[in-house]
Amino acid sequence: MVVGGGLAGLVAAYELQNQGITAQVLDAADRWGGRVATVDYGQGLRSEYGMHEIWDANPLLEYVKKFAIPMSGPEAAYSSVILDGKYHPYVQDSAEKYFATLFTPAERAGYGRWLKTAEELYDESEAQGLTPRLADIQKSSFAQWVQSFGLSPKTAEFIRLLVECEVATDWANIGAVYGIQQLSIFLRETEQCRHVIGGNQKIIEEFIAALKGPKTLGALVTRIVRTKKADGSTEVVVHYRKDDMMRSVRAEKAVVAVPYHLLHSIQFEPPLTEQQWQAVDSLIPGLYTVVHFIIDARAGEKLLVDGKIPFPVLTRGPLGVVYGFLEKPEASQRELVFTLLIHGDYARSYLEPRDKIRQRLLSELDQLWPGFSGSVKDTHFYGYHPAATPGWGPGRSPLDAPHASLRSENVGLFLAGDYLYSSHADGAVRSGRDAARKIAQELKH
Repeated sequence: MVVGGGLAGLVAAYELQNQGITAQVLDAADRWGGRVATVDYGQGLRSEYGMHEIWDANPLLEYVKKFAIPMSGPEAAYSSVILDGKYHPYVQDSAEKYFATLFTPAERAGYGRWLKTAEELYDESEAQGLTPRLADIQKSSFAQWVQSFGLSPKTAEFIRLLVECEVATDWANIGAVYGIQQLSIFLRETEQCRHVIGGNQKIIEEFIAALKGPKTLGALVTRIVRTKKADGSTEVVVHYRKDDMMRSVRAEKAVVAVPYHLLHSIQFEPPLTEQQWQAVDSLIPGLYTVVHFIIDARAGEKLLVDGKIPFPVLTRGPLGVVYGFLEKPEASQRELVFTLLIHGDYARSYLEPRDKIRQRLLSELDQLWPGFSGSVKDTHFYGYHPAATPGWGPGRSPLDAPHASLRSENVGLFLAGDYLYSSHADGAVRSGRDAARKIAQELKH
């Protein structure tokens, strides 16, 4: 039984099926995919309101290739930025040429020194786990750790822009080791990213088509009871509500692949261990809100720099990450979807009227690109409440003992989700695979 039809749950079910084990999948939503979500506005206009890109090291790419899903060309890890109130578009042929427009030679050297240390620490965490040196660094916030390098304000601000868009909270809220892990895309040879042509939702559609076991939407799981039998095997009874009727289903094992903040809404019998709850309850929420502006395509052409697309643009303020658009408008195209990924405190859109947020965002965009608001035809908001992504505060990281406990079986129960390893899709895929592997080993033993 798999509870949750996002990436982690679908990967777990798919890998179990590959091992000859049929899994039933339940999801409380009215669509599959969780935070992999593409909206279709008609007339060929589509855009993501969940996962935006797939990085080279993300194991999700293996499934994309297996399903033969068409992908875009590679895109650079670094982005355009707003630093000291100035717009720095990244349209150069290389990161080095781009950095030459951002930093003085001394600032570039400082950034290189910090980057080398971050690379060494990241490699150490991958090879050895939480070493004494990393455990000591983990006590500090990421902000404190970066500031200890004595970098120029501009260089420190650049690093802050890089990390805050990944963790969706203030850099002072997260632990140093976790921050280093989330910047892995910039370490060693910088990774590249891609997106699915026609929308990332196509990945979910392929998983659903491939799964032969029962799949049920609109099924809200409320209680999971597990029993260990005399022969050492387990029985799991999953209780769920669908169409206002309580139902139940039995299985040998259960994978619970719901967002971490929804674990509290399920009765676990027996309960999760104290250490497991400690690991869950000490996570900090990262907040995202996606905003789509439908704009006149001719206005999009005016946003190009030297004929090149300058997006995304990293900002520290109400706009968050200005994803803009990914492809140049065609001559016959009349409209574009222009995307913002707002993060941190600015993403608390569920606490403020949409019209006020819209007015503030358009005012900010007009400062960057005068007259932008005049091209906007429609606006759509997509928010997550109370948390979009998990985070680890000072003193914590995915490497510590409390978090390792979440990856252990608890009387036939296995947890899966991004929060087991990271804040994003790579962690979801990895956790789904791990759960399936452990279950297959047990059932075939």
